[in-house]
Amino acid sequence: MVLFSYINIINLIILVILLYFVFNLSNKIDILTSDKTSKSSITTISPKIRKTKIEILNDEKYYYYVLNLISSAKKEINIIMFSVYKCKKTEDILYELINARKRGVMVRVILDGEVESNRTIKHLLSSERIPVKLTERQRTHNKLIIVDNETVVLGSHNWTDKALFENRESSVAIIDKKIVNKEKDYFELVWGSVK
Repeated sequence: MVLFSYINIINLIILVILLYFVFNLSNKIDILTSDKTSKSSITTISPKIRKTKIEILNDEKYYYYVLNLISSAKKEINIIMFSVYKCKKTEDILYELINARKRGVMVRVILDGEVESNRTIKHLLSSERIPVKLTERQRTHNKLIIVDNETVVLGSHNWTDKALFENRESSVAIIDKKIVNKEKDYFELVWGSVK
């Protein structure tokens, strides 16, 4: 029941952001963020950001988008993921990450340390020289992908066959320099705090 309400909250937040950008409902939007130095800070994003592109990734559309995004990465892929299970469809994503690393793309992954299957994934990716960190003291429930400091994908999708092809899941891809930079700063904060 608690998981269901978290998913509803995430979906509501995504919907509000999408409504703003799609329908331009107001002159500005305040996005609450938190960082290590203060309880919360407010970043104001003005509507002048007409270059912002948002792609809604419901259900299995996420899988195809992420697969293509990873396979076309040129410089860097940073991922925080709550749960990854090695199964048919997720193997495609994992092997695209490995192929990206072999092409010279820097790949870094943070996984929740309490999800048992993540240890198997860490071993697989680490054996291919992809740095993987497992959170230990503080759990992560993030589902975040940043590619080439140009695109951020976030939402409710874990990397499991159920999440990718059975569950009702909602995520978004955002192409916007300011938003991507904010999420990259967040990734670096988490990366630096995990052993």
